[in-house]
This record gives sequence, structure tokens and C-alpha cells, in this order.
Amino acid sequence: MRYLCLAILVLVHCHVDRELKTPEPDRVVKCETNAYMLKGLCDDEVEYLNWAAKYPLYPKLADITQEGLQKIVLETKDVDRAAALYYHRVISEPRNKELVEFLDRRQIDLKTTKPDFSKKKLLLALAPGMFYADNPQTGADGSELRAMAREMGVAEAIIPVEQTGTVETNGKIICDFVKSRTDVQGIIVASISKGSGDFKKAIEQCGKEPYFQKVRAWYNIVGINKGSHLITDIDQTWQYKMEARSYFCWKGYNWDGFMSMRAGAGAPLETELKLPPNLLVVNVVAVPLFRFVTDRARPFYEYLIRYGPNDGMTLLADSAISEGVTFVSWRNDHYFRFPIYRPRMQAFLVYIVEKKFADL
Repeated sequence: MRYLCLAILVLVHCHVDRELKTPEPDRVVKCETNAYMLKGLCDDEVEYLNWAAKYPLYPKLADITQEGLQKIVLETKDVDRAAALYYHRVISEPRNKELVEFLDRRQIDLKTTKPDFSKKKLLLALAPGMFYADNPQTGADGSELRAMAREMGVAEAIIPVEQTGTVETNGKIICDFVKSRTDVQGIIVASISKGSGDFKKAIEQCGKEPYFQKVRAWYNIVGINKGSHLITDIDQTWQYKMEARSYFCWKGYNWDGFMSMRAGAGAPLETELKLPPNLLVVNVVAVPLFRFVTDRARPFYEYLIRYGPNDGMTLLADSAISEGVTFVSWRNDHYFRFPIYRPRMQAFLVYIVEKKFADL
């Protein structure tokens, strides 16, 4: 992930022509409010979420589009309002609210007792993020998530995709991997960042094959499912393209793999996905407020504001697979400054197993 940031860093030098609000005087805020399925909200966060609850447009999550969120940013000159609206509409959906309530309940039990799913012969297959081999310390290889799976008797493996391969190439590798795992009864694919785009391509390529039916769940974590406008703009600006290509050449990385993550018309990830009927999708979307964005994500986050609220790598409107259930990690950006509580992370796996593998 660090190298991806460096490749995109050339965009920082681009002038971001957007109007900024006049800074308000410093004020003391309290962070003691429990509301909107969150604890310890600060006063300004409550104000944003109260505004979102009263906002009359886009009453349902399905009504929200990238253009609609972008319009809110342009009209209010405040990206945090658009982010709060997205969060509010996510938690207002009954299926998403049910997921949060399940996690709240089960994480309490998981503090003391771990379930044992070993008899089900399940596999957590990790579709990693870009540069996962060179930079495992960034979390792109999902090492902590895989460790949690092992603790609960779920086998785990990293799908051996090319770390800078095209989404088409990596999609084929994922299909071959799934086909080869005849030793398990069920597969959960967990994807991180670019790994979600790779898995999206795999579904397009082999989602209808009989062997793919063993994949019953997709755990989509900060997925780049429709590409990133950061990469599109690099490709369309000769100076940034030359600098980024030079970097990829120097490191021996696959430039075509990087470009396969671009967004917009004709991009490899722009196509609408038709999910297999038996596939449960659990999305984890990071929704930061401006003041919580990490130093690593900030230049990319600020650049992407022109397109709407984002996590520092992809737009919120593009982050979730709409047919799935969605959990919003409030305050976090693409790099998770605030790690999700470990029992809560384990509760996600329990949710998936109980929903899709109870018959095994």
C-alpha cells in the first residue's frame, strides 16, 4: 500500500481548485454522546449526523449516487456533510442495522469464548491488496484476519495473485485457486482494497461455474470495486503519468495492473456486477471525517473531494457492493487509523458462518 501511495503522490503537486470554508474559531468539544449506533461521538459529529437525519433528499441508501454526494459537497462546501449522509443512510437500512446489532451482541461473548468451526471444513481465502508481498506490514495480506480465522477452526490461505497484476489476470488466478480447493466444503473470500477488484473480475469470469458454488461469502473490506479516480487522473496527465511509469519501471512493477484500477467509462472495473445467487456479501466501508484523515491518506483524500466523499483511495459511493450488507467504520479512512476491536472483527466471521454455512 505504501508504494501505491508513492506512485500516486505525484498528484499532490496538482492544484486542487476547490472552495474552502472559512475556518471556525477553536472550540472545546465533548465526545460523550452515544447515538446513531456509535459511542463516544463528539459534538461536531452529532451535529453532522443530526443534519443528515433531517436532510430531505436521498431518503434511502439506494437513492444515493456519486453525483448526488458530489452535489452536496459542492453546495455545502463541506465534505463531512456528504460523508455523514452516507453513513446515516447505511445504518437506516434494516439489514445493515441488523448486522451492527449482531456484532454488538456477539462481540461480548467472543471476549471469553471462541467458537470452533473446524468440523465444517471451511477456508478463508484472502484476496490481498496491491504490494502485499513487498509490504505485508501495511495489512494488505490480511495477516490478522487470517489469524482470527485459525483461532476459530477455519483454514486460511492467501490467494497467490500477482501483487501488481491486472484485475483480469488476478481474476483468472482466483478462479483457478477456487477450482483447486477440493479439500474444503465451503469458502469465504475476504478481499482487501485492490483484491476486491480482482475478485469482482473472478466472479465475472467463473461465477457461474459449478465449482464456484462452494464460495458462499465475500467479505469485502475497503474494496476498490469500481476503480479509483486517482489512477484515472494519473493516466490523463502526461507529467504524472511519466513520473508514475518511471517509478513502476524502476521497481519492476506491472504498469498495466496499476492502470486496470482506473475509474470511469470503459475501465475494467466499471461494469455492473451480477452476483451468484448464493453469495453473501459483507461490506466494510471506511467513512472518515476531514479531521480524522491520516497523514498517509490526506493528499489523496483532499484530491478526491472534487468527486465526492471518499476514504482516501476510492469514493464512498463505489465502496460497497449494493446487494450486500454494509458496516461503516466511522472515522476511519482507507488505512484504518482506528483498528476495529478484535472481538468485533471475529464477530464478522461468526456472522458469515452462521448465515451461510450452518448446514455444513
